Amino acid sequence: MDNTDGEKVKARSNIETFIIMLVESIILSIILVAIIKIPIVEEVLLEIIFPENPLIIFPYNLIGLLILVLGFVLIIWANYTLLQKISLEEREPFHTPSALVLNGPFQFSRNPVYLSVIMMAFGLATLLGSLILFILPPIFFIIFHRFLIRWEEKKLEETFGENYLEYKRHVRRWF
Repeated sequence: MDNTDGEKVKARSNIETFIIMLVESIILSIILVAIIKIPIVEEVLLEIIFPENPLIIFPYNLIGLLILVLGFVLIIWANYTLLQKISLEEREPFHTPSALVLNGPFQFSRNPVYLSVIMMAFGLATLLGSLILFILPPIFFIIFHRFLIRWEEKKLEETFGENYLEYKRHVRRWF
């Protein structure tokens, strides 16, 4: 088997792994919804997430739907791009990747996966108009920016050296 065949097998394996990950996410979401359906949990969560007087009213809250969809598309695009070059395990935080991914959304942002999570949290908060949900995007930003990204960038500099430093000079961290 030559190198091209090996890359095709790896790409196919990564796509299959991505599909399995997507199915697992859907199953876990269904389980979470079942837990939320417990009467007392449902009552408390409904009041917190769907307040009687939302911060953003219809139709302005629909901007949140657009942001949510854009974040969802970005995370799928970023993960698909990653899985073309590295394994699912290498994609996770605190793992060292075997390749530097510079294409797809990584041409515009060094952290499109984290950016998409923040976008989806902000989109959901805007759509639902819930004050408690507007707290999540800044919390995610702080966690990603101060902890995960610092560690990842240090690891990428050690692993890829000047190639990564050149990439950093040309591509912004967020957008």
